[in-house]
Order: sequence, then C-alpha cells, then structure tokens
Amino acid sequence: MDLDKTIIYSSCLLLIIAKADDKLLKEEISIIEEIISDFFQIDKQKTKKMIEESLIEIEKSIDIYQFSKYLNETLFYQDKLDLIKCIFEVGYIDGELHHLEYHYIKSISNLLNVEKKDMISVKREMKKYI
Repeated sequence: MDLDKTIIYSSCLLLIIAKADDKLLKEEISIIEEIISDFFQIDKQKTKKMIEESLIEIEKSIDIYQFSKYLNETLFYQDKLDLIKCIFEVGYIDGELHHLEYHYIKSISNLLNVEKKDMISVKREMKKYI
C-alpha cells in the first residue's frame, strides 16, 4: 500500500464533499486537516502538504471513481466505515447535510462496497453530533 496515495485520495474524497455545495469554508478545511492528521497519525505540516496535493489531484480528475476504487482495494472494511464517518463529519460541519453532499457520500459508500445499512447507521450516528 502506498500510504501517501492513500492519504491523498482520502483527502480528495473529504474535499469533494466539502466543495459539493460550491463553498469551501475555513471550518471544512480545518476539520479535514484534523481528520487526516488523526486518521493517519501524521503531523500538521505533512497534513497540509497532502491536502495541497489532493486539491491538485481533484483538478486533474473527472470523477470520484479513481479515488474510491483505489481506497476500496486498499482499506479494510472498518477503515472504510471510519472514512465514511469522517466524510459525514465534513458534510455536517456547517450544521446541515446538503443534498449534493449526501449524494456524493452515497456514491462513495457504494464505490467502497460499504453496505447500505452500515452507511445509514453511520449517518444516524454522525447526525447526533450536530
């Protein structure tokens, strides 16, 4: 497994959710930095570098498939669930889940082969925190 690629592609998915409503808020960037740093146990400097690289990757990409496909092949099921939790956290950071954010989250869940019942369970769990 290429850890940097895994970090970048995970960051890409988080950023795509943050940008789904056509607004990239400071709070969204902050929570993504916190998530990436905690999830992958890396320092803030490397986190910022990975997020910058992720923004470049998003500009080069045409959809979420390439990121999700790689992560599906790389992550264990529990890691995928944890990533979906993090993605919901980004979606809910502004107090509500925009319909486009939810659409992307469902698509990512499907591409990661996360069972629908597990995705719904994660959504319910994360909704408690808003």
